[in-house]
Amino acid sequence: MENQNIRTQTIRKHDVYGEQIIKCSITHFLRHMHFTLFQLIDTRQEWDKDRWDIRALYATYGINYNKSQSQHFVDFSKIRNPSIRSNVKEYIKQRLLNKNNFSWSTAVVYMNVIPGFLNFICNLEPLWNDLKDLQRSHILKYIESLHQSAKKLTNRNSNPESYIKYNLSAVSKFLDDIQRYEYTVAPKTNTRQLLFPEDRPKRKKKPYDQIDYIPEYVLEQLFANLNHLHSEVQPLVWIAFKTGLRISDVLGLTQDCLLRINGKYYIETDIEKTYVKGHRIPIDDELANMVAALIKKSIENSNDDNNPEKYVFIRFRGSRKGRPYSQFWVGEKLNCLARNVNITDECGNLFYFKTHQFRHTYAIKMLNGGADILIVQELLAHASPEMTMRYAKLLDNTKRKAFETVIKQGVFSFDMNGKIHEIHKDEEIPYDILETLWRDQKLNAIDNPYGSCRARVNGNCPYAEAPPA
Repeated sequence: MENQNIRTQTIRKHDVYGEQIIKCSITHFLRHMHFTLFQLIDTRQEWDKDRWDIRALYATYGINYNKSQSQHFVDFSKIRNPSIRSNVKEYIKQRLLNKNNFSWSTAVVYMNVIPGFLNFICNLEPLWNDLKDLQRSHILKYIESLHQSAKKLTNRNSNPESYIKYNLSAVSKFLDDIQRYEYTVAPKTNTRQLLFPEDRPKRKKKPYDQIDYIPEYVLEQLFANLNHLHSEVQPLVWIAFKTGLRISDVLGLTQDCLLRINGKYYIETDIEKTYVKGHRIPIDDELANMVAALIKKSIENSNDDNNPEKYVFIRFRGSRKGRPYSQFWVGEKLNCLARNVNITDECGNLFYFKTHQFRHTYAIKMLNGGADILIVQELLAHASPEMTMRYAKLLDNTKRKAFETVIKQGVFSFDMNGKIHEIHKDEEIPYDILETLWRDQKLNAIDNPYGSCRARVNGNCPYAEAPPA
Protein backbone atom coordinates (compact mmCIF):
# COMPACT_ATOMS: atom_id res chain seq x y z
CA MET A 1 0.00 0.00 0.00
CA GLU A 2 2.85 2.37 0.76
CA ASN A 3 4.39 1.55 -2.64
CA GLN A 4 1.10 2.67 -4.17
CA ASN A 5 1.35 5.99 -2.26
CA ILE A 6 -1.52 5.06 0.08
CA ARG A 7 -1.13 6.53 3.54
CA THR A 8 -0.98 3.78 6.16
CA GLN A 9 -0.37 5.71 9.38
CA THR A 10 -2.74 7.68 11.57
CA ILE A 11 -1.69 11.32 11.82
CA ARG A 12 -2.08 13.16 15.13
CA LYS A 13 -1.91 16.89 14.48
CA HIS A 14 -1.74 19.35 17.40
CA ASP A 15 -3.01 22.88 17.01
CA VAL A 16 -4.43 25.60 19.29
CA TYR A 17 -7.75 23.76 19.42
CA GLY A 18 -6.32 20.50 20.69
CA GLU A 19 -5.56 17.27 18.89
CA GLN A 20 -6.88 16.59 15.41
CA ILE A 21 -6.73 12.94 14.28
CA ILE A 22 -6.53 12.20 10.56
CA LYS A 23 -7.13 8.54 9.74
CA CYS A 24 -6.61 6.62 6.54
CA SER A 25 -9.99 4.89 6.08
CA ILE A 26 -8.57 1.86 4.24
CA THR A 27 -5.80 1.01 6.70
CA HIS A 28 -8.06 1.84 9.66
CA PHE A 29 -10.58 -0.69 8.33
CA LEU A 30 -7.92 -3.36 7.79
CA ARG A 31 -6.44 -2.87 11.26
CA HIS A 32 -9.92 -3.07 12.79
CA MET A 33 -10.72 -6.28 10.87
CA HIS A 34 -7.38 -7.86 11.86
CA PHE A 35 -7.91 -7.00 15.52
CA THR A 36 -11.52 -8.25 15.51
CA LEU A 37 -10.63 -11.56 13.87
CA PHE A 38 -7.74 -12.07 16.29
CA GLN A 39 -10.07 -11.41 19.22
CA LEU A 40 -12.54 -14.00 17.94
CA ILE A 41 -9.95 -16.77 17.72
CA ASP A 42 -8.15 -15.86 20.95
CA THR A 43 -9.90 -18.02 23.56
CA ARG A 44 -7.52 -17.28 26.45
CA GLN A 45 -8.80 -15.64 29.61
CA GLU A 46 -8.35 -11.88 29.59
CA TRP A 47 -5.79 -12.05 32.44
CA ASP A 48 -3.55 -14.32 30.32
CA LYS A 49 -3.33 -11.84 27.46
CA ASP A 50 -0.78 -9.06 27.15
CA ARG A 51 -3.50 -6.61 26.12
CA TRP A 52 -6.53 -6.41 28.41
CA ASP A 53 -9.94 -5.15 27.27
CA ILE A 54 -11.94 -3.58 30.10
CA ARG A 55 -15.21 -4.47 28.35
CA ALA A 56 -14.37 -8.15 28.70
CA LEU A 57 -13.28 -7.68 32.34
CA TYR A 58 -16.52 -5.79 33.05
CA ALA A 59 -18.65 -8.57 31.55
CA THR A 60 -16.80 -11.35 33.44
CA TYR A 61 -15.76 -9.77 36.75
CA GLY A 62 -17.91 -6.65 37.04
CA ILE A 63 -14.89 -4.31 37.02
CA ASN A 64 -16.48 -0.95 36.33
CA TYR A 65 -15.21 1.72 33.96
CA ASN A 66 -16.25 5.08 32.56
CA LYS A 67 -18.41 4.29 29.52
CA SER A 68 -17.98 7.78 28.07
CA GLN A 69 -14.22 7.35 27.64
CA SER A 70 -12.56 5.51 24.76
CA GLN A 71 -9.55 4.03 26.59
CA HIS A 72 -10.57 0.35 26.66
CA PHE A 73 -7.15 -1.31 26.69
CA VAL A 74 -3.97 -1.55 28.72
CA ASP A 75 -1.00 -3.01 26.86
CA PHE A 76 1.57 -4.94 28.91
CA SER A 77 3.64 -5.84 25.84
CA LYS A 78 5.29 -2.41 26.25
CA ILE A 79 7.24 -3.93 29.18
CA ARG A 80 10.13 -5.65 27.45
CA ASN A 81 11.30 -7.98 30.25
CA PRO A 82 8.94 -11.02 30.36
CA SER A 83 9.58 -11.83 34.04
CA ILE A 84 8.89 -8.29 35.22
CA ARG A 85 5.91 -8.04 32.86
CA SER A 86 4.20 -11.05 34.43
CA ASN A 87 4.63 -9.55 37.91
CA VAL A 88 3.16 -6.21 36.79
CA LYS A 89 0.18 -8.04 35.29
CA GLU A 90 -0.40 -9.87 38.55
CA TYR A 91 -0.12 -6.61 40.48
CA ILE A 92 -2.65 -4.74 38.29
CA LYS A 93 -4.99 -7.75 38.39
CA GLN A 94 -4.87 -7.86 42.19
CA ARG A 95 -5.56 -4.13 42.49
CA LEU A 96 -8.46 -4.22 40.01
CA LEU A 97 -10.15 -7.16 41.72
CA ASN A 98 -9.71 -5.50 45.10
CA LYS A 99 -11.64 -2.44 43.78
CA ASN A 100 -10.59 -0.25 46.72
CA ASN A 101 -9.45 3.13 45.37
CA PHE A 102 -8.10 1.51 42.21
CA SER A 103 -10.24 2.01 39.14
CA TRP A 104 -9.68 1.17 35.50
CA SER A 105 -8.64 4.78 34.86
CA THR A 106 -5.96 4.40 37.56
CA ALA A 107 -4.71 1.25 35.83
CA VAL A 108 -4.49 3.23 32.58
CA VAL A 109 -2.45 5.93 34.37
CA TYR A 110 -0.08 3.32 35.80
CA MET A 111 0.40 1.74 32.40
CA ASN A 112 1.24 5.13 30.93
CA VAL A 113 4.11 5.46 33.43
CA ILE A 114 5.33 2.08 34.76
CA PRO A 115 6.49 0.54 31.43
CA GLY A 116 8.69 3.57 30.70
CA PHE A 117 10.26 3.37 34.16
CA LEU A 118 10.87 -0.39 33.96
CA ASN A 119 12.34 -0.20 30.45
CA PHE A 120 14.61 2.65 31.57
CA ILE A 121 15.94 0.54 34.47
CA CYS A 122 16.38 -2.49 32.19
CA ASN A 123 18.41 -0.35 29.79
CA LEU A 124 20.69 0.57 32.70
CA GLU A 125 20.84 -3.04 33.93
CA PRO A 126 20.20 -5.32 30.90
CA LEU A 127 20.91 -8.53 32.87
CA TRP A 128 18.25 -7.88 35.52
CA ASN A 129 15.03 -9.91 35.65
CA ASP A 130 13.76 -8.13 38.75
CA LEU A 131 14.21 -4.92 40.75
CA LYS A 132 15.79 -6.46 43.85
CA ASP A 133 19.05 -4.51 43.51
CA LEU A 134 17.43 -1.20 42.65
CA GLN A 135 19.35 1.65 44.29
CA ARG A 136 18.99 5.38 44.78
CA SER A 137 21.52 5.95 41.99
CA HIS A 138 19.15 4.32 39.47
CA ILE A 139 16.28 6.52 40.64
CA LEU A 140 18.41 9.66 40.31
CA LYS A 141 19.19 8.80 36.69
CA TYR A 142 15.47 8.20 36.04
CA ILE A 143 14.59 11.57 37.59
CA GLU A 144 17.19 13.23 35.38
CA SER A 145 15.60 11.64 32.30
CA LEU A 146 12.16 12.90 33.40
CA HIS A 147 13.49 16.44 33.59
CA GLN A 148 14.94 16.10 30.10
CA SER A 149 11.60 14.81 28.77
CA ALA A 150 9.69 17.59 30.53
CA LYS A 151 11.66 20.20 28.58
CA LYS A 152 10.38 18.71 25.31
CA LEU A 153 6.69 19.06 26.18
CA THR A 154 4.98 21.21 23.56
CA ASN A 155 1.28 20.87 24.39
CA ARG A 156 -0.39 24.22 25.16
CA ASN A 157 -1.50 22.91 28.57
CA SER A 158 1.77 21.16 29.43
CA ASN A 159 3.12 21.62 32.93
CA PRO A 160 6.66 20.25 33.44
CA GLU A 161 6.31 20.11 37.25
CA SER A 162 3.03 18.20 36.99
CA TYR A 163 4.53 15.81 34.43
CA ILE A 164 7.46 14.93 36.72
CA LYS A 165 5.26 14.65 39.80
CA TYR A 166 2.73 12.52 37.90
CA ASN A 167 5.42 10.02 36.88
CA LEU A 168 7.22 9.87 40.24
CA SER A 169 3.98 9.48 42.20
CA ALA A 170 2.94 6.45 40.12
CA VAL A 171 6.42 4.89 40.34
CA SER A 172 6.64 5.46 44.10
CA LYS A 173 3.22 3.91 44.72
CA PHE A 174 4.06 0.93 42.49
CA LEU A 175 7.37 0.22 44.25
CA ASP A 176 5.82 0.68 47.67
CA ASP A 177 2.97 -1.73 46.84
CA ILE A 178 5.10 -4.52 45.42
CA GLN A 179 7.27 -4.35 48.55
CA ARG A 180 4.22 -4.44 50.83
CA TYR A 181 2.66 -7.33 48.90
CA GLU A 182 6.06 -9.11 48.86
CA TYR A 183 6.37 -9.62 45.12
CA THR A 184 9.47 -11.54 44.07
CA VAL A 185 10.65 -8.65 41.86
CA ALA A 186 10.39 -6.03 44.64
CA PRO A 187 13.48 -3.97 45.59
CA LYS A 188 15.31 -4.96 48.77
CA THR A 189 15.92 -1.30 49.65
CA ASN A 190 12.94 0.38 51.27
CA THR A 191 11.04 2.67 48.90
CA ARG A 192 11.50 5.58 51.31
CA GLN A 193 15.25 5.31 50.78
CA LEU A 194 14.81 5.20 47.01
CA LEU A 195 12.41 8.08 46.50
CA PHE A 196 12.30 11.15 48.74
CA PRO A 197 9.37 13.61 49.05
CA GLU A 198 11.57 16.44 47.78
CA ASP A 199 12.11 14.53 44.51
CA ARG A 200 8.61 15.53 43.47
CA PRO A 201 8.47 19.18 42.43
CA LYS A 202 5.75 21.32 43.95
CA ARG A 203 3.01 22.16 41.52
CA LYS A 204 2.89 25.88 40.79
CA LYS A 205 -0.36 27.41 41.93
CA LYS A 206 -2.28 29.52 39.48
CA PRO A 207 -3.11 33.05 40.58
CA TYR A 208 -6.77 33.70 41.37
CA ASP A 209 -7.39 35.39 38.02
CA GLN A 210 -6.28 32.27 36.12
CA ILE A 211 -8.87 29.86 37.50
CA ASP A 212 -10.02 27.66 34.63
CA TYR A 213 -13.63 28.80 34.35
CA ILE A 214 -15.62 30.28 31.45
CA PRO A 215 -15.74 34.09 31.76
CA GLU A 216 -19.06 35.91 31.36
CA TYR A 217 -17.79 37.50 28.14
CA VAL A 218 -17.31 34.02 26.62
CA LEU A 219 -20.53 32.59 28.08
CA GLU A 220 -22.54 35.33 26.38
CA GLN A 221 -21.02 34.39 23.01
CA LEU A 222 -21.54 30.67 23.63
CA PHE A 223 -25.23 30.93 24.44
CA ALA A 224 -25.84 33.51 21.70
CA ASN A 225 -24.51 30.95 19.19
CA LEU A 226 -25.76 27.78 20.90
CA ASN A 227 -28.11 26.95 18.01
CA HIS A 228 -25.03 26.56 15.79
CA LEU A 229 -23.64 23.88 18.14
CA HIS A 230 -24.23 20.22 17.29
CA SER A 231 -27.80 19.42 18.34
CA GLU A 232 -26.76 16.46 20.52
CA VAL A 233 -24.23 18.59 22.44
CA GLN A 234 -26.57 21.50 23.22
CA PRO A 235 -28.43 19.75 26.09
CA LEU A 236 -25.10 18.53 27.52
CA VAL A 237 -23.94 22.14 27.79
CA TRP A 238 -27.14 23.20 29.57
CA ILE A 239 -26.97 20.33 32.07
CA ALA A 240 -23.24 20.82 32.82
CA PHE A 241 -23.76 24.58 33.17
CA LYS A 242 -26.78 24.34 35.48
CA THR A 243 -25.70 21.38 37.66
CA GLY A 244 -21.89 21.53 37.92
CA LEU A 245 -21.66 17.82 37.11
CA ARG A 246 -18.49 16.51 35.51
CA ILE A 247 -18.99 15.71 31.84
CA SER A 248 -18.49 12.01 32.62
CA ASP A 249 -21.38 12.15 35.10
CA VAL A 250 -23.60 14.05 32.65
CA LEU A 251 -22.94 11.43 29.97
CA GLY A 252 -23.62 8.73 32.57
CA LEU A 253 -27.18 9.94 33.36
CA THR A 254 -29.79 7.20 33.10
CA GLN A 255 -33.50 7.22 32.31
CA ASP A 256 -34.45 7.33 36.01
CA CYS A 257 -32.30 10.40 36.83
CA LEU A 258 -35.16 12.94 37.05
CA LEU A 259 -36.90 13.22 40.44
CA ARG A 260 -39.73 15.40 41.72
CA ILE A 261 -39.80 16.01 45.48
CA ASN A 262 -42.36 18.37 47.07
CA GLY A 263 -43.13 19.82 43.65
CA LYS A 264 -39.45 20.62 42.90
CA TYR A 265 -37.18 18.86 40.43
CA TYR A 266 -33.81 17.22 41.06
CA ILE A 267 -31.29 15.22 39.06
CA GLU A 268 -30.13 12.10 40.89
CA THR A 269 -27.06 10.19 39.78
CA ASP A 270 -24.04 8.29 41.08
CA ILE A 271 -20.77 10.26 41.16
CA GLU A 272 -18.23 7.79 39.86
CA LYS A 273 -15.03 9.65 40.79
CA THR A 274 -15.85 10.08 44.48
CA TYR A 275 -18.01 6.94 44.83
CA VAL A 276 -21.11 8.91 45.92
CA LYS A 277 -24.36 7.01 45.40
CA GLY A 278 -27.65 8.77 44.71
CA HIS A 279 -26.28 12.33 44.62
CA ARG A 280 -29.12 14.86 44.18
CA ILE A 281 -28.80 18.29 42.56
CA PRO A 282 -31.71 20.77 42.47
CA ILE A 283 -32.62 22.06 38.99
CA ASP A 284 -35.11 24.57 37.61
CA ASP A 285 -38.30 23.70 35.72
CA GLU A 286 -36.80 24.71 32.37
CA LEU A 287 -33.95 22.20 32.67
CA ALA A 288 -36.34 19.57 34.09
CA ASN A 289 -38.54 19.85 31.00
CA MET A 290 -35.49 19.44 28.75
CA VAL A 291 -34.27 16.37 30.67
CA ALA A 292 -37.78 14.85 30.61
CA ALA A 293 -37.91 15.23 26.81
CA LEU A 294 -34.46 13.62 26.46
CA ILE A 295 -35.49 10.72 28.70
CA LYS A 296 -38.67 10.18 26.67
CA LYS A 297 -36.68 10.12 23.42
CA SER A 298 -34.18 7.65 24.90
CA ILE A 299 -36.94 5.31 26.12
CA GLU A 300 -38.71 5.35 22.75
CA ASN A 301 -35.55 4.34 20.87
CA SER A 302 -34.03 1.93 23.41
CA ASN A 303 -34.13 -1.82 23.78
CA ASP A 304 -32.05 -4.38 25.67
CA ASP A 305 -29.68 -4.66 22.72
CA ASN A 306 -28.86 -1.03 21.89
CA ASN A 307 -29.16 0.48 25.40
CA PRO A 308 -28.91 -2.25 28.06
CA GLU A 309 -27.93 0.19 30.84
CA LYS A 310 -30.67 2.75 30.00
CA TYR A 311 -28.47 5.79 29.33
CA VAL A 312 -29.98 9.09 28.24
CA PHE A 313 -27.12 10.18 25.95
CA ILE A 314 -26.60 6.94 24.06
CA ARG A 315 -25.28 5.71 20.72
CA PHE A 316 -27.85 3.31 19.28
CA ARG A 317 -25.59 2.06 16.49
CA GLY A 318 -22.01 2.08 15.27
CA SER A 319 -18.77 1.25 17.09
CA ARG A 320 -20.06 2.84 20.34
CA LYS A 321 -23.41 1.07 20.25
CA GLY A 322 -24.86 0.77 23.77
CA ARG A 323 -22.42 3.34 25.21
CA PRO A 324 -22.69 7.11 25.85
CA TYR A 325 -21.16 9.78 23.63
CA SER A 326 -17.40 10.15 23.90
CA GLN A 327 -16.08 12.93 26.16
CA PHE A 328 -13.49 13.78 23.51
CA TRP A 329 -16.23 14.16 20.88
CA VAL A 330 -18.15 16.62 23.08
CA GLY A 331 -15.07 18.82 23.60
CA GLU A 332 -14.26 18.62 19.90
CA LYS A 333 -17.73 19.91 18.93
CA LEU A 334 -17.48 22.81 21.39
CA ASN A 335 -14.18 23.93 19.90
CA CYS A 336 -15.51 23.52 16.36
CA LEU A 337 -18.22 26.00 17.35
CA ALA A 338 -15.63 28.40 18.81
CA ARG A 339 -13.68 28.22 15.58
CA ASN A 340 -16.69 28.56 13.26
CA VAL A 341 -18.37 31.53 14.97
CA ASN A 342 -15.15 33.09 16.34
CA ILE A 343 -15.75 32.87 20.11
CA THR A 344 -12.95 34.90 21.67
CA ASP A 345 -11.76 36.04 25.07
CA GLU A 346 -11.59 39.72 26.00
CA CYS A 347 -8.16 40.00 24.39
CA GLY A 348 -9.53 38.85 21.04
CA ASN A 349 -7.92 35.38 21.15
CA LEU A 350 -9.94 32.32 20.18
CA PHE A 351 -11.28 30.64 23.31
CA TYR A 352 -10.41 26.98 23.87
CA PHE A 353 -13.19 25.07 25.67
CA LYS A 354 -12.56 22.26 28.13
CA THR A 355 -15.65 20.46 29.38
CA HIS A 356 -14.54 20.62 33.02
CA GLN A 357 -14.69 24.42 32.86
CA PHE A 358 -18.47 24.25 33.24
CA ARG A 359 -18.01 22.67 36.68
CA HIS A 360 -15.64 25.45 37.78
CA THR A 361 -18.04 28.06 36.40
CA TYR A 362 -20.96 26.58 38.35
CA ALA A 363 -18.99 26.68 41.62
CA ILE A 364 -17.86 30.26 41.10
CA LYS A 365 -21.35 31.46 40.17
CA MET A 366 -22.86 29.79 43.25
CA LEU A 367 -20.29 31.36 45.59
CA ASN A 368 -20.54 34.78 44.01
CA GLY A 369 -24.30 34.52 44.23
CA GLY A 370 -23.99 34.22 48.02
CA ALA A 371 -24.16 30.44 48.51
CA ASP A 372 -22.39 29.10 51.59
CA ILE A 373 -19.13 27.24 50.92
CA LEU A 374 -20.54 24.13 52.62
CA ILE A 375 -23.62 24.20 50.38
CA VAL A 376 -21.41 24.42 47.29
CA GLN A 377 -19.31 21.55 48.68
CA GLU A 378 -22.46 19.43 48.97
CA LEU A 379 -23.69 20.35 45.49
CA LEU A 380 -20.34 19.41 43.96
CA ALA A 381 -20.12 16.21 46.07
CA HIS A 382 -16.67 17.16 47.35
CA ALA A 383 -15.20 15.33 50.33
CA SER A 384 -14.00 18.52 52.07
CA PRO A 385 -14.33 22.33 51.91
CA GLU A 386 -10.63 22.50 50.99
CA MET A 387 -11.39 20.68 47.73
CA THR A 388 -14.16 23.17 46.93
CA MET A 389 -11.75 26.01 47.65
CA ARG A 390 -9.53 24.88 44.79
CA TYR A 391 -12.42 25.22 42.38
CA ALA A 392 -13.96 28.49 43.51
CA LYS A 393 -12.65 31.96 44.17
CA LEU A 394 -14.36 35.33 44.15
CA LEU A 395 -14.79 36.77 40.66
CA ASP A 396 -13.21 40.09 39.75
CA ASN A 397 -16.67 41.69 39.43
CA THR A 398 -17.54 40.70 43.00
CA LYS A 399 -14.26 42.10 44.31
CA ARG A 400 -14.78 45.29 42.26
CA LYS A 401 -18.28 45.83 43.73
CA ALA A 402 -16.94 45.38 47.26
CA PHE A 403 -14.07 47.77 46.52
CA GLU A 404 -16.40 50.46 45.13
CA THR A 405 -18.72 50.10 48.12
CA VAL A 406 -15.79 50.78 50.45
CA ILE A 407 -14.61 53.70 48.30
CA LYS A 408 -18.02 55.35 48.70
CA GLN A 409 -17.44 55.39 52.45
CA GLY A 410 -14.43 57.63 51.88
CA VAL A 411 -11.97 55.38 53.67
CA PHE A 412 -9.24 56.27 51.16
CA SER A 413 -10.09 60.00 51.13
CA PHE A 414 -8.17 62.84 52.79
CA ASP A 415 -9.71 65.98 54.30
CA MET A 416 -8.40 69.50 53.87
CA ASN A 417 -5.85 68.94 56.65
CA GLY A 418 -4.42 65.85 54.95
CA LYS A 419 -5.97 63.44 57.45
CA ILE A 420 -7.36 60.15 56.16
CA HIS A 421 -11.06 59.57 56.72
CA GLU A 422 -11.77 56.82 59.25
CA ILE A 423 -14.98 54.97 60.06
CA HIS A 424 -15.76 55.80 63.67
CA LYS A 425 -16.86 53.19 66.12
CA ASP A 426 -20.37 54.66 66.33
CA GLU A 427 -20.80 54.48 62.54
CA GLU A 428 -22.58 51.44 61.13
CA ILE A 429 -20.60 49.39 58.63
CA PRO A 430 -22.82 48.93 55.54
CA TYR A 431 -24.44 45.52 55.12
CA ASP A 432 -22.73 44.94 51.74
CA ILE A 433 -19.30 45.30 53.37
CA LEU A 434 -20.22 42.97 56.23
CA GLU A 435 -21.51 40.39 53.77
CA THR A 436 -18.33 40.60 51.69
CA LEU A 437 -16.13 40.26 54.78
CA TRP A 438 -18.17 37.27 55.96
CA ARG A 439 -17.94 35.57 52.57
CA ASP A 440 -14.18 36.20 52.44
CA GLN A 441 -13.88 34.64 55.91
CA LYS A 442 -15.80 31.54 54.79
CA LEU A 443 -13.64 31.17 51.67
CA ASN A 444 -10.27 31.75 53.27
CA ALA A 445 -10.63 30.18 56.72
CA ILE A 446 -11.24 26.66 57.94
CA ASP A 447 -13.85 25.88 60.56
CA ASN A 448 -12.87 23.89 63.63
CA PRO A 449 -14.62 23.09 66.94
CA TYR A 450 -13.19 26.28 68.47
CA GLY A 451 -14.17 28.74 65.72
CA SER A 452 -12.83 29.80 62.28
CA CYS A 453 -9.08 29.99 61.76
CA ARG A 454 -7.19 31.52 58.84
CA ALA A 455 -3.82 30.22 60.04
CA ARG A 456 -4.90 26.61 59.51
CA VAL A 457 -5.05 27.18 55.75
CA ASN A 458 -1.26 27.39 55.84
CA GLY A 459 -0.93 24.79 58.55
CA ASN A 460 0.47 27.25 61.12
CA CYS A 461 -2.32 27.31 63.71
CA PRO A 462 -0.98 26.42 67.23
CA TYR A 463 -4.55 25.68 68.39
CA ALA A 464 -5.51 23.26 65.58
CA GLU A 465 -5.76 20.32 68.02
CA ALA A 466 -6.34 22.04 71.37
CA PRO A 467 -8.19 25.22 72.36
CA PRO A 468 -6.29 28.25 73.64
CA ALA A 469 -5.62 28.24 77.39
